[in-house]
Amino acid sequence: MEIPKSENPEKEQAKINKLGEFDSQYFNELEGETGWIALGKDNCQNQQYFTVYGNEGEKLGVIGIYDTDEEKNITHTVVDPKYRGQGLAAKIKHVLMDRLDLSFITMTINLDNEASIKAAKKIPGLKKVSDEQYEQEFHKVKYIYEKPHKPST
Repeated sequence: MEIPKSENPEKEQAKINKLGEFDSQYFNELEGETGWIALGKDNCQNQQYFTVYGNEGEKLGVIGIYDTDEEKNITHTVVDPKYRGQGLAAKIKHVLMDRLDLSFITMTINLDNEASIKAAKKIPGLKKVSDEQYEQEFHKVKYIYEKPHKPST
């Protein structure tokens, strides 16, 4: 007897395997042709983007990092809709920090992106650094996350 598939199956729990070469076609599938990206922007330096792969080779999302004249280590994270709601954005940021040996990252999130703001607030040690004026001017909230220090043994 065949068991009918649920119309609303639970999301599969994803595990991050690696950061691989950036796949611009996949980014366009996630964000659309008009999705913002730092690559090629004159005011964004040290741009690095990666495709995030799971243990089965599945694409979980995209993460990028760049600097501006005012800020360093700004992250740009897009989790594939199939894997959202699992805390992957924070985990992907940790993998990026480990890979690039970063002591901190900067996150700016559009004020309309309530899901990302809610997810960011769950990251232990995250510090909100934007004030009301910044948020009104740029319509974004800004956070800094410093990598926890590992105790020496």
